[in-house]
Amino acid sequence: MKTQITAIAAAVAFAMSSAAFAQYSGGSDSYIYQSGNNNTNDVTQWGSQNSRIHQQGNYNSATVSQDDISGVATTLPGLNDSGIEQFGSGNSADVTQLGTKNDSTVYQERLFNSATVDQEGYKNVSVVEQIGYYNDADITQSGKFNDSYAYIEGFGNETTVNQDGFANKSVVEQNGAFNDAEINQTGSYNDSYAYMGGVRNDAVVNQNGYSLESTILANGDHNTYDVAQSGYGHDSYIETHGSYNNNTVKQSGAFWGQHTSSIVTYGNGNVNTVSQGH
Repeated sequence: MKTQITAIAAAVAFAMSSAAFAQYSGGSDSYIYQSGNNNTNDVTQWGSQNSRIHQQGNYNSATVSQDDISGVATTLPGLNDSGIEQFGSGNSADVTQLGTKNDSTVYQERLFNSATVDQEGYKNVSVVEQIGYYNDADITQSGKFNDSYAYIEGFGNETTVNQDGFANKSVVEQNGAFNDAEINQTGSYNDSYAYMGGVRNDAVVNQNGYSLESTILANGDHNTYDVAQSGYGHDSYIETHGSYNNNTVKQSGAFWGQHTSSIVTYGNGNVNTVSQGH
């Protein structure tokens, strides 16, 4: 399982380091830099485009919509790249991307910020990093081979990931206290990885479909982790280091559903509950 921890850390590090994605010829570039408060940005692009927004201040908003349709013909459908950086409080970032191989990066610091990413298509990548308090991140992906990476640091933060389709991957890492993570996956061969560090954090994983995998690795006390899997051939692995944690796994489907649940706990006063079958 140490190799799996390393794999998760490497995946997040790789995603975070690729903020400057490759740009494609033939597209347009939009760059916006703002310093101040109560600013609004709306960027709409068609074709293979690049958008960069940097905002420093409070109560700013950034909205980016990128589509893979460009006039009559598009030689490179999708291939859009959106990067948003916001430093301050009360900021919002909204990204919508349609098509193939789109990339979205959102970075937010401080308080009461929100990030919403909606990607539909094939081989899309979403990276959300939030550092501070009471921030919200909502990532929705539908299609095939989509990846979502969310790194959250602070307390009172909420992260929601919804993925629908085939061979999608979600990686959520939260460090701090009173953080919530919810991962919902529907389809086949989807993977969910969650790493939680701190106290009084909650993680909920809901998976429905065929051959799904959930991994939760946690350090800290008084945390709650719930995994619900329905369908056929699912795997759940939970490993916690700490005390007074509650781990619950519910795997439903036919009695021959071939589900596997593994729980490893280190510490005192932990409670593990597993339910398998109908």
